[in-house]
Amino acid sequence: MNVNGKRKKNQVVTANIFEQQELLKKAEVIRANLTASTWRELETNGKFDKNEKLSFISDDMLILGCDVGSETHYLRAIDTRGRELSKSAFPFSNDSEGFQSAKEWAVTIAAENNKNQIVLNFLDN
Repeated sequence: MNVNGKRKKNQVVTANIFEQQELLKKAEVIRANLTASTWRELETNGKFDKNEKLSFISDDMLILGCDVGSETHYLRAIDTRGRELSKSAFPFSNDSEGFQSAKEWAVTIAAENNKNQIVLNFLDN
């Protein structure tokens, strides 16, 4: 291999390390600012009228759809336009470790796609 080929490879590796460090910083900010609210809580605290729910969704939100099973649940991540941001469904178990792994997965997807908020929607039949 020539010297130029090696230089390009090393530059790519260095850029990936910096990108990973930036992603970790973004994920930490998202993790620190996570709060949980239900629609009912938001409505009763006067934040929303029923017709204002749709205007609540903004471009900086990651929308998660959760298919709830008895032992294994599945998450998918989309943006506000309905584009899927996850390559496939993320399976997680119905225990504290499973929910922690789902949270970390969601925070990572949010950081990778410059989303500052996460909205979780449970799907039912």
